[in-house]
Amino acid sequence: MGVINAKTSIIESVWTVFHNNIGLCLPQSSITGCAVNTTQFGCSKCQDEFLTSNLYECEKCNENCTKCTSQNQCTSCVNNKILFENGLCFDISFVKKCTEIFNSKCSKCAFWYSPTNSGTSCNKKVVWWVILIVIILILIVISIVVLIIYFIVSKIQRKCLQRETKKTTTLFKMSRSNISFISLGNGIVVNKKEIDFGDDIAVNEKQRELLCVGNTTKYNTKIQITTKSENVTKYKFETQPNVIVLGKDDACEFEIFIELKCTTKLNERLMLVAKMGVTHKNLIKEVKIKATSKLSTRLDPDELTEEKILGEGSFGVVYKGVFRGNKVAIKKMKNSEDMNEENDEFTKEVAMLDKFRSEYIVYFYGAVFIPSKVCMVTEYAPFGSLQDLMKHKTSDEIDIKIRIKMMTDAAKGISYLHENGILHRDIKPDNLLVFLLDLNDKVNAKLTDFGSARNVNLMMTNMTFTKGIGTPVYMALEVLNREKYTKSADVYSFGVTMYEVFGWAEAYPINTFKFPWKIAEYVTAGKRPEKRKNIPDVWFEFIKMCWKQNPKERNSITKVVECIQNIE
Repeated sequence: MGVINAKTSIIESVWTVFHNNIGLCLPQSSITGCAVNTTQFGCSKCQDEFLTSNLYECEKCNENCTKCTSQNQCTSCVNNKILFENGLCFDISFVKKCTEIFNSKCSKCAFWYSPTNSGTSCNKKVVWWVILIVIILILIVISIVVLIIYFIVSKIQRKCLQRETKKTTTLFKMSRSNISFISLGNGIVVNKKEIDFGDDIAVNEKQRELLCVGNTTKYNTKIQITTKSENVTKYKFETQPNVIVLGKDDACEFEIFIELKCTTKLNERLMLVAKMGVTHKNLIKEVKIKATSKLSTRLDPDELTEEKILGEGSFGVVYKGVFRGNKVAIKKMKNSEDMNEENDEFTKEVAMLDKFRSEYIVYFYGAVFIPSKVCMVTEYAPFGSLQDLMKHKTSDEIDIKIRIKMMTDAAKGISYLHENGILHRDIKPDNLLVFLLDLNDKVNAKLTDFGSARNVNLMMTNMTFTKGIGTPVYMALEVLNREKYTKSADVYSFGVTMYEVFGWAEAYPINTFKFPWKIAEYVTAGKRPEKRKNIPDVWFEFIKMCWKQNPKERNSITKVVECIQNIE
């Protein structure tokens, strides 16, 4: 029995021990942390917090580890511990700014920080939405400050404007005034619905009338008076004040100024624009305005009717038309590169034409000064110019006596100009208009297109005679030499004109003088056209006295008139 027990105990001891790596037999119960049942070969798998040591045993991992490697390096830590790259687990306090841990890594950091990929540190990180909010808040603050400054400045400006307005504008309370107001509706009242400037207003002079406008609403109302059309050409309009803000029971005395730009009858409506303070809605009320000008030479283009074109030249186009029942010639000016200079010259010319009244000068009705409609209006000549008559009538059809009469009228017209210190500068058959062909009439022909500096400018500009404008046919030697233009130059031109009218032909035929400069060379050489058979000797001698080479040897226009009358 003793032998059997001994064997049994030996067998049992074999199954309860294990051999370690150095050959010792140790109890299996000495192995701790084994995840499976131990055998005589020791532990084949350790628990999570243990590592395999000495091949068959389990050893506790480092502190704070929940898992580790065979080299005793942590792969997972207990709660609130962070696994570092050296395989050790440390408290959350070792990572600055870290606030939360997940899976042994720092998963959340303090504001403005974010965890690294390794989860062992916190780096600064810009929070874009915070910056955006800050920027928006800054902009809002700036906007509020700007608005406050704007309203303060606006209020100060309004106060200053009100003070200035009170100095130049009459503001008053309607309840304290004895003025009778008429309602235009919507709380806007005026002292009259029609502004009448009268029936005898001078053109180009500012006229003034008053209009009282009041506000009966409880709102501040901005009032402005303007014309219906922005493009007002016949008159100039302005108000004082331009704009005014009226409170309840307030009224303002508006000064209404107009300046008529032409002879016209004005019958229009002004717009009284009212903007209410709360709704900002524009209310438009109408007030009539009436004015009639004095008669002047500044004409209303709407009173002119064009019928047909009579001719065209470098200056513009001439139309036959009607003005207040009279047949007229309307000369429309062409636009030039320098409109300011042209307008100044045109104004001077019209002013000069307006001064002269002679039966031997074409009657000047007036001119239109409105841009794009600039023109001059003169009486209409039924037979056109003397040049036209020479083209369409033969010498036999126009008796020599009527020709002499027309030359007498022309000489008297030139004499009138010279007596008033005006040089015609462009005397030729084309600038003599024929009105009647009856010897019994007092005047048969009249001068036109005189005294214009434009004529001289054209003439001097084209002295090379290459453009066909302003040929040297009627130019005296001194004019060809660009010397000072004098009265004797007009006499020279009149002499050439008489030669053509009495001879009923051109002074320098184109078949003989093919180029304009040939005429200039001919005149400069002291030569003149030969006597034509149909020119009486006495008249040819008289013509020669007018076109002498030396200006001092020519007759004065007064002498010319006397000689013509004596020859007649």
